[in-house]
Amino acid sequence: TIVRAGTLKGGAGGEGNVYPQYLDNSFYELTKNDIITWQLLFDCNVRGVTLARGDVRSGPGVGAVFTPTYGDGANDGDSGRCGVAEATVRSLEEEGTANMDFGVGTAQAREVPSEEEW
Repeated sequence: TIVRAGTLKGGAGGEGNVYPQYLDNSFYELTKNDIITWQLLFDCNVRGVTLARGDVRSGPGVGAVFTPTYGDGANDGDSGRCGVAEATVRSLEEEGTANMDFGVGTAQAREVPSEEEW
């Protein structure tokens, strides 16, 4: 099975986190240039996942350097670290996904996908 990821964004579990999809608070403090960081905004607003069979997802193109600062955060060519990790683990648990390839993208959502959505 091949899992295709775009530009990886967002976090993963850290020590002392209430929500496992967020980075450790110390990371957000390191990257904070203003009241809030774009990494935290991404982790709060882009918790959804989209899947596509094969290598069909578009890349970020010339907008890659601007993706942290434009749109709703769910941009072409982006993949959330947690979404990629979860999709990888779930693909290994399902017999029907053996020897497949799929791309993982982002979707604007405040909650992670439910069991039914996966």
